[in-house]
Amino acid sequence: MPQQDTTEIKKRIILTFRQRGPSLPVHIANATGLSMLFSSAFLSELVSEKELRISNMKVGNSPIYYIPGQEPILEKFSMHL
Repeated sequence: MPQQDTTEIKKRIILTFRQRGPSLPVHIANATGLSMLFSSAFLSELVSEKELRISNMKVGNSPIYYIPGQEPILEKFSMHL
């Protein structure tokens, strides 16, 4: 795999959240073309940089990630509680 600038990947992930709203790691992996392992690593890094937040709600064992300010949109996952 050719080496990519991680800043561009992070921007692509944030753009995906802006378009989709709160998402699961599998949605981000599909949207970016990354493996689940790499998408989860990028999501964790974005949470530590305070670009993303993790909801207390889970779908299966997967947490729901979102951009601060998207809290009201989390309601679409309420059926999984």
